[in-house]
Amino acid sequence: MKKTTIALVLCVLALVCPVSAQDKQEPRVIEVSGSAERLVTPDEFTFKITLIERIENKHKITIDQQEAALRDELTKLGVEVSKDLSIFDISSTYFRQKKIKDVLSAKDYRLKIRDLGKIARLQEIADRLNVSRLDLIDTEHSEITRLRRETKMEAIKAAWEKASYLLGAIGQKIGRPVYIKEIEIEQPPSGYANHTANTTSNYRSNNVVSVDAGNESLTFSQISLRYVITAKFEIQ
Repeated sequence: MKKTTIALVLCVLALVCPVSAQDKQEPRVIEVSGSAERLVTPDEFTFKITLIERIENKHKITIDQQEAALRDELTKLGVEVSKDLSIFDISSTYFRQKKIKDVLSAKDYRLKIRDLGKIARLQEIADRLNVSRLDLIDTEHSEITRLRRETKMEAIKAAWEKASYLLGAIGQKIGRPVYIKEIEIEQPPSGYANHTANTTSNYRSNNVVSVDAGNESLTFSQISLRYVITAKFEIQ
């Protein structure tokens, strides 16, 4: 008798549970995407400076002499040399040639300029010191993390506003968010101009900034920030 009763209860539960699951309706939602973008003018510029030993009036101008002059000029420019000037990489360290006198040494430096207004004066220094090469290799913004965060916040707000006015058009109201995801977007590489002491090669884009330096100009692209957020909101 007990076995029959237990079997009967299990059968009833098996019939009731599916019905209960079917009675629980999924929330009505609206799925939208929002995007935001902005163009940022860089305020940090990384240069590669190449110094090469040279002969002037039958006298050799050494790397050490040129580096001392460069450090002095950069200090006058307002650059924190101990922080913003360094050897480009380990392979850039030069070795004095004691036996082969005709071989001239070269040395590469990495310089960070944190003021757009100093670039023109930097070019003047490079010309005055007869620097072999001056190349702009990277651009950045000192507040790029904050700017990225703000742009993403604008994207999610855009998604919320879109859902609100779409639902409002059909007499519905937006509810709480139930799903939010950032869509990965492949960002194009930032453009910049390679600038040497003798020639200028400019990277062209639709959004560029030019800095005059004497009779030449340095052109680089603005940093493009663009983010897309997809979200689902309940429909009240």
